[in-house]
Amino acid sequence: MQEALDLLENSTFVEVLLCIVSGKDYSSAIAKALKKSQPTVTEQLKQLEAVGLIKALKRDKAQKYGVNWDLLFEILYGVIRETTTLREEYFDKDKLRKIEQTNLEDVIPRGLFKGFLKEYFSTLRDLGGKRKGLDEIIFSFFSAINKLEKSDWKKLVSEFKVDEKNLATIAESVEFEIYGVELTALQVFLDINKTRKSNEIGKRNVGKG
Repeated sequence: MQEALDLLENSTFVEVLLCIVSGKDYSSAIAKALKKSQPTVTEQLKQLEAVGLIKALKRDKAQKYGVNWDLLFEILYGVIRETTTLREEYFDKDKLRKIEQTNLEDVIPRGLFKGFLKEYFSTLRDLGGKRKGLDEIIFSFFSAINKLEKSDWKKLVSEFKVDEKNLATIAESVEFEIYGVELTALQVFLDINKTRKSNEIGKRNVGKG
């Protein structure tokens, strides 16, 4: 699985994977959608297939590919478990302990993440923006969940029958990866800067005395 994770840090391969998710499942369609040469796409498909992220389907007029959803969800749930464990000192330990004992498919159903990825690819093409690795997309996915309006949150919970409390805990802890280190660094910097300026003022006052 590590080879698949390494490959999906590269947004180029994520784009190809998302093309397949969206239904563009053969090389010429992917090349057209991404404005790449077909030989380039063919090579990228080979690399995705080599690490098990996609699989060749029964050949029609052209070779079609399908996503290996079992591996992709293994990666998703692995990222969730690693992240919630990594930052457990910042969050309610009882809530995180419940996550450890929970079947994550009850919290993030396959249909929810599949539908999100398909819509994400379409929306990114329409709105533009930075191409991301899969880990970045996962973090941003939970950040987006955390920022849903109350009505949309209820819609998500109702439609997918998710474990609402555990979803809230996961969304909060995974989102922390987007800003947690940066926020801490900024706060420390501001505290140090304030202390330094206070010391300088103190020295000047002593000099005047």
